[in-house]
Amino acid sequence: MSITRADLEQQLNRLYYATGANGFFEPPTLKIAAADDPLFARFKTIIGDFHWTPAEALAMKFPAATARSVIVWCMPKTEQARSSNRVETARPSLDWARARSFGEVANENMRRQLCRYLEEKGFAATPPHLNSDYRQAVQRLAGNWSERHVAFVAGMGTFGLSAGLITERGVAHRLASVVTDLELAPDVRPYGDDPFAWCTKCGACRERCPAHAIGPDFKDRDKAKCLEYAFKHITANRLNDYGWMDLSLGCGLCQTGVPCEHKRP
Repeated sequence: MSITRADLEQQLNRLYYATGANGFFEPPTLKIAAADDPLFARFKTIIGDFHWTPAEALAMKFPAATARSVIVWCMPKTEQARSSNRVETARPSLDWARARSFGEVANENMRRQLCRYLEEKGFAATPPHLNSDYRQAVQRLAGNWSERHVAFVAGMGTFGLSAGLITERGVAHRLASVVTDLELAPDVRPYGDDPFAWCTKCGACRERCPAHAIGPDFKDRDKAKCLEYAFKHITANRLNDYGWMDLSLGCGLCQTGVPCEHKRP
């Protein structure tokens, strides 16, 4: 049975409402990458040899399947979450934290349900991010599957000083992806292979960072300092500040109150 890009867009929009993601995000934008794009192999060097290629990710569940496409989507956070976060200077607003934690649960369900949809149509599919080892990712400051890097390959956007992905709809978003043996026409990267093409290096995100983890150039991003701040000043106080203890909150101040918040600058 054939599945078109239009079919996928329709299904993603159904899942956007069915999972409750519409309470945290704006509707999804879909992009497609070819599973054999040479950039995926290069990530073994750029990120680390632990980073999976689409073929490796799909083979974990479907050893006999051939990975052909990577389906990627981006959902910008709502204006309510973004506007409330703009005025914060030390920790994320409640609306932003809700979107990061409970909204990502909805995004995880979108991944799973899209895989189920594809499998019921006769295709192999897997959500690599959900199979990554979170504890190891924290220890080495990089996961087995980077949604941002995968989205870059698919033509969704390029990186900024904060290491966030600047898309046509901005940097304040959540990303997701699914690898499948369904063959689809890949999107063209409008920026070629330049990973920083859409960042103006204005420094607004650097000024917004309470951890002082963003420098004047892309190489100056201090991931360890960012993570330490999130654990010590946000996660450690989340029961008192937000009312829950067991979900990831992140920070996100660098994604709001900046020119690339909701559009490509």
